[in-house]
Amino acid sequence: MALISPVIPNSVRRRIDQWISTRNPPSQGSIVLESRRLYILPTRFGYLFAVMLLFLFLAAINYQNSMAFVLVFMLSALAIISLWQTHKNLLGLSVSLKTPRPVFNGESSEFVFRFSHANNAFRYAIGVQYANQPPAYLTLEPEASAEARLKIPSHRRGQFKPRGLYVFTRYPTGLFHAWGWLKFDLPVLIYPKPVFDSVLQQTMVAHHDGKTSTSTIEGDDFAGLREHRVGESLRHISWKAYAQGKGLLTKTFQGHARPTIWIDWSGIPDGSTETKLSYMTALVFLAENENLEYGVKLPGQTIEQQSGTAHRQECLHAIATFRQQDFNQDFDPDANQ
Repeated sequence: MALISPVIPNSVRRRIDQWISTRNPPSQGSIVLESRRLYILPTRFGYLFAVMLLFLFLAAINYQNSMAFVLVFMLSALAIISLWQTHKNLLGLSVSLKTPRPVFNGESSEFVFRFSHANNAFRYAIGVQYANQPPAYLTLEPEASAEARLKIPSHRRGQFKPRGLYVFTRYPTGLFHAWGWLKFDLPVLIYPKPVFDSVLQQTMVAHHDGKTSTSTIEGDDFAGLREHRVGESLRHISWKAYAQGKGLLTKTFQGHARPTIWIDWSGIPDGSTETKLSYMTALVFLAENENLEYGVKLPGQTIEQQSGTAHRQECLHAIATFRQQDFNQDFDPDANQ
């Protein structure tokens, strides 16, 4: 998302965007809103207020009315104080963003911001906004912290960076708009929307020499004792037998075999790229729910058969970012796949 309105010529806009980017480098931690990060301009009401002051000043000169001069000077003082207070309302704030949780394409990604400050004053009507999405507002008590949440819709899979964020305020009079850009170097991961009515097909079960490949998992049923082997875990040693002078014996438990499967791109029924990825996403969740060992085969990438939460996240990440060239793209809620 461009930081400056597109009505400005592209060459000028690029230079301004580059200048702003150098003053607002991406951060993985907290961003402190110092003076160099803040900008302030009059709102449309502020411009109307300035025009009104000009006419009042001309009228005071024309009619030589001292009370009109007093009114102009008082209103001008109000504007100057408002300018200072609006800027001060953001100055010194510390803003951090929790890493957004992955969501499926079409769902809303939730951004959780934490605002804090060490000032002994209240901070009112502070807004945080992403692109042209509805803003969230909060008030900070003296030397306190607060959270603001934004839900941003997603329209395409992949990994992105949330760089269209900014914090703003128009407190106290609405005559001025102060803002600062919030650029976080944190990933926003969008998974393909799964097709949950898909089933694990027998043709996806890994075969070896004409037999179904299986892995053995340890059960809970005690099967007996055997001689302890060097390097085995000590937690399975039968200390009761050792106390009876029978030496080191290891407890064994009955296990059962489970099939291992491949979620293979080439084994997915014909369809578009996004349809295949949605089908593979569903199969990852189905395999995980069935407690199976599974692997993922994508063109140019293979993830070996394993199981567990970390393995599931690795597989889903590979599916979500399939053929994505740039991992630093802005997370644009208005972009379509």
